[in-house]
Amino acid sequence: MTPYYDDAGVTIYHGDCLAVLPLLEPVEHVITDPPYSEHVHGKSRQGSRPLTGSVSGGSFSAPANFCREKEFGFAAIDEPTRVECGVQFTRLARRWVLVFSDVESTAEWRAALATLDYVRTGAWVKLGATPQFTGDRPATGFEAITICHPKGRKRWNGGGSHAVWTHPIVLNRSGTDPRLHTTQKPEPLMLELVSLFTDPGDTILDPFMGSGTTLAAAKRLGRKAIGIEREERYCEIAAKRLAQGALPLEFSA
Repeated sequence: MTPYYDDAGVTIYHGDCLAVLPLLEPVEHVITDPPYSEHVHGKSRQGSRPLTGSVSGGSFSAPANFCREKEFGFAAIDEPTRVECGVQFTRLARRWVLVFSDVESTAEWRAALATLDYVRTGAWVKLGATPQFTGDRPATGFEAITICHPKGRKRWNGGGSHAVWTHPIVLNRSGTDPRLHTTQKPEPLMLELVSLFTDPGDTILDPFMGSGTTLAAAKRLGRKAIGIEREERYCEIAAKRLAQGALPLEFSA
């Protein structure tokens, strides 16, 4: 299995995670953002927020029919994929497993990870999230994070703080936070999660890497990381982000 990118403790594999995961050795943590359920994809609305980012060494130009917030560009996760991911995450993670999802899918992810201890459902409160355009019901203002751990003693760096993290969505209004993926997580959010749940030198696995935000956060905080992504254009984007050589960062959550 030849990496697409491998440098400074960060490795990217281009391929379907279901084919790559069985080939990997255990890591400390899995932190990932898989495709959401058909409930989300089926109700998606064609928005008007284009992808506007670029990275050093090249810009990202998505096809016109791919550049809107809710046109995800990929299929919803299916149940066989979720189940197999649960098997592999359980096999691979020595410590924390964090899985982003729509809140309606948290029960399915708990079931897929049932041999681990379910610890908590966390929430990313999304400042600037899309309103409910129909106006006939409340909009979704947060995304769920299913938090699990192998049975036994647990440890994190957050003390008694709550599993609620409030960060703006990626809008690139300042021109300093490029939006490179339709479902991109903000780097400050991922920096906070990596800081809270992992330690320097740990290896973090992200099997649904997207544009590489989790890997970039890991690198900045002195962690190692492995990313898997089936879309080559995102492997290229992530590799360019990582090759920019972000210096290690001391981050206090």
